Amino acid sequence: MNKDHFPQPADTVEVHGVSFTHADIQAVVEDFYTRIQFDPVLEVPFRSVHDWPEHIERLTHFWWIRFGGDAYLFSHYNPVLKHFFAGFNADLLSRWLKMFHETLKSKLSAPQYELWSLISSKMGEALSMKNDIFRREYESKRSKPGTDSAD
Repeated sequence: MNKDHFPQPADTVEVHGVSFTHADIQAVVEDFYTRIQFDPVLEVPFRSVHDWPEHIERLTHFWWIRFGGDAYLFSHYNPVLKHFFAGFNADLLSRWLKMFHETLKSKLSAPQYELWSLISSKMGEALSMKNDIFRREYESKRSKPGTDSAD
């Protein structure tokens, strides 16, 4: 972690004319992942999270840099693999997005909500498509004779 470049709560990024402070992003991520932990359906794939404060910090960083902020954490993250092996599917993604959009609406201004909702929906579509492609490749490798399923 590079604490020298860690954003202050009032530090701002702008996406298509809409500003977000680091505090805005952190408030959304904290509230959302707190809700996830108590959701009877979504808490299941998230059982792989063993350190919620670290997870929240990493996802705050993810959205901060996605919106144009400078990276301040070292993070090697492959969302397709992570979500695939957690069992994510279209139904879980739909539930995730619904809950995420509810969180956005409760924490942000209307322009912030509208933009972040659109971005997260498009990212969800892309992730779902990549998951489907990876699933086909993964299942194809597993079904070939002589292929070690641990590959």
